Amino acid sequence: MAKPGSGARSSVMAIFYFDTDLGSLFPYINAVAKEAELYKEPYFIRFKLDHVFCVLYPERCIASPFTDRNEAKRFRDKMMVYLNSILNRKDKIRPKYKIFKKIAVTDIIRLLPRTNCRECGYPSCMAFAAMLSKQLAAPSRCPYIGSPLNEQVTYPVFDANGNPVSSVTLDVDTAAKTGKATALHQMVGEPDTAALEQANASLISALTKREMEVLAELGKGRTNPEISVRLNISSHTVKTHVTNLFNKLGVSDRTQAAVWAVRHKLI
Repeated sequence: MAKPGSGARSSVMAIFYFDTDLGSLFPYINAVAKEAELYKEPYFIRFKLDHVFCVLYPERCIASPFTDRNEAKRFRDKMMVYLNSILNRKDKIRPKYKIFKKIAVTDIIRLLPRTNCRECGYPSCMAFAAMLSKQLAAPSRCPYIGSPLNEQVTYPVFDANGNPVSSVTLDVDTAAKTGKATALHQMVGEPDTAALEQANASLISALTKREMEVLAELGKGRTNPEISVRLNISSHTVKTHVTNLFNKLGVSDRTQAAVWAVRHKLI
């Protein structure tokens, strides 16, 4: 398996065949295995076990790399112990039926501000996009991604033996969802001058009038593009104000900023 001309030592790929169809075990492996990715067509699951890459089909497993046949045999035995341990504790594992669908990083990066602000916890927008592509991060970690146009939830359909045979996907009305942003929106009112002076006195750097306006819009659950239209300022300016708000208030996301404003009776 070594790349020609690389000088790296070759390694062995092994294939193990099972006597029993293990397809029903895949959702449980998907829930506990390291770097697990479940695919639908064809039905298989990919994961890592002890630094070995494994691709598990219902009737066989393909794994690599190994230095020789003996190492592959030892890993085969370890794999069977691992699968049996999952089988024996199925009742204590919540199965994960989510199908892995990789999206191109170049498509995801279009959603992001590309300012490398690091508010998502990653060193750059490209790094965050890569993690989103692998489904190892949530879009909500970026405060600049707008509200989704729609959402879907998928539920598995089981046969009499408890094996998933199909699924049903339903659309979710995001506008009807209730949460922190909705609750804060119901609490929004006109800012009190005395409350504003007291709140600013608690900050190292006082909020400007425009930052207060942006903060009020955040409290209503509005996205950056929506704030841009309402305040008649550019999206880039909105992002700058939001970043300044986070720094002045010592918060890391929009909800925390709105909660801070509510506590100080500013909205």
